[in-house]
Amino acid sequence: MPTTPAPRTRRRLGVAAVVTGVAALLCAVVAGGLARRGDAADASITPATMASTPSTIAPRTTAPRAVPATPSLPVTTTTLPPSPLGALVGDAVSAMPVAPPVDIAPTAVAIPDVGLEPVPVRPVGIAPDGQLEVPDETEVGWYRLGAAPGQPGATVLAAHVSWRDSPGPFVRLSEVEPGAFVDLALADGTSRRYQVVERAQYGKLMLPQAAIWRTTGPETLVLITCGGAFNPDIRRYADNIVVTAVPVA
Repeated sequence: MPTTPAPRTRRRLGVAAVVTGVAALLCAVVAGGLARRGDAADASITPATMASTPSTIAPRTTAPRAVPATPSLPVTTTTLPPSPLGALVGDAVSAMPVAPPVDIAPTAVAIPDVGLEPVPVRPVGIAPDGQLEVPDETEVGWYRLGAAPGQPGATVLAAHVSWRDSPGPFVRLSEVEPGAFVDLALADGTSRRYQVVERAQYGKLMLPQAAIWRTTGPETLVLITCGGAFNPDIRRYADNIVVTAVPVA
């Protein structure tokens, strides 16, 4: 039967246990301090010096298998004769208009017979609403997607008859008679003279499209402005005045 230790012996064991516990606590505190110092050191490392993320792909242990090259086949070209329909249509061309050379673009227009001194001309296109762009009362617009002076087709110039209660460049276009001369200054420093062969008035929706918006056929100069009855509610004219001229040799 085990004997019971004397009270003094139990006190000694209790002191040893306390000493052992204090030592373990100190070790834990020191280890924690080292761990915290390690965390602080790691936090001071900038992303530029940290190691990259390890790859999850195992390294290749064998060389890749060689793939035999595919032999190239000879290329043969077969020329077929054009079909009868293709011969009628002609060579294929782009449907998009080709911009004319810059040096032949019109830069000014004058109509001496009605007192129109040279007015600046600038290129214009189509507005978002589908209408032809027209500058203010100080300029004339040249439809740059159409023909240019000296080229086949119609060179179209458009200007206001009035704008913001001021007379526009073509305010007297309705007075131009056949036989009058129209002079164009070009970007290359030259000029071209045209002679009026027709003045007509059309409803806004009745313009002769094929005669105006073309880039083929004989060279003509087309001047367009508003005319006819004026609607003050919408501030629009009902018609267009169209003057057509041909180049003078």
